[in-house]
Amino acid sequence: MMVKNKWMSTAASIWIQCTSGSLYTFSFYSSALKSSQGYNQSTLDTVSVFKDIGGNFGVLSGLIYTATFRRRRGGPWVVLLIGAVQCFVGYFLMWLSVTGVIDRPPVPVMCVFMLLTAHGVTFLNTANVVTAVVNFTNHSGTIVGIMKVVVSLFNT
Repeated sequence: MMVKNKWMSTAASIWIQCTSGSLYTFSFYSSALKSSQGYNQSTLDTVSVFKDIGGNFGVLSGLIYTATFRRRRGGPWVVLLIGAVQCFVGYFLMWLSVTGVIDRPPVPVMCVFMLLTAHGVTFLNTANVVTAVVNFTNHSGTIVGIMKVVVSLFNT
């Protein structure tokens, strides 16, 4: 049975926001990426730029949310699924290369892995924030602030 309650949705969104801050953790795994792939700091910085590009390009997630929400065919669920798949695929491919399961990819390919991962996070954020605004239209500024502060507090 699906629960359609704005408070349950908000609680779930907060949990998703708490766990979707993986872009903030780049400094934790960048050394493994650097040493396993033979990168120098400049190359690692290039990969990091693609993390930033992917993390700040959320237009597609917004378009998909709007299209599926208007047709009443998924809305946030579709966007969350796409984001989760992108995050998993990007991180999984990076993990495979770091652990040596697959051959070391060229730097542009690793940049695509990072871009894909970071772009997936924008899908999670879009689904959470837009759903919260839809659920709390009279308090949209407050709910956006709550969602964004959750990311900042739990992912730094």
